[in-house]
Amino acid sequence: MKTITVCVNRRLSGRASCAARGSETLAQALENIALSQPNLRIMRLPCMGACEEGPNIKVVGGDFYHGVTLAVLPMILQEVGDG
Repeated sequence: MKTITVCVNRRLSGRASCAARGSETLAQALENIALSQPNLRIMRLPCMGACEEGPNIKVVGGDFYHGVTLAVLPMILQEVGDG
């Protein structure tokens, strides 16, 4: 099974966070895709330690992506498919 992790950290202090930059929308989009791909698991993580560069997504055993947008998701899914 392939796993993609998505940072959904939301800092209440107003500092930069992945959730404030749209990571929850990214996570939901990936979860919707995973419904039709039984070998794909999406995990929401509370923090990946790089919120200033977020939203952040990590393919377990693969690349770590910063500043992810919905437009980049096909490329990330391609990496997972190539694994």
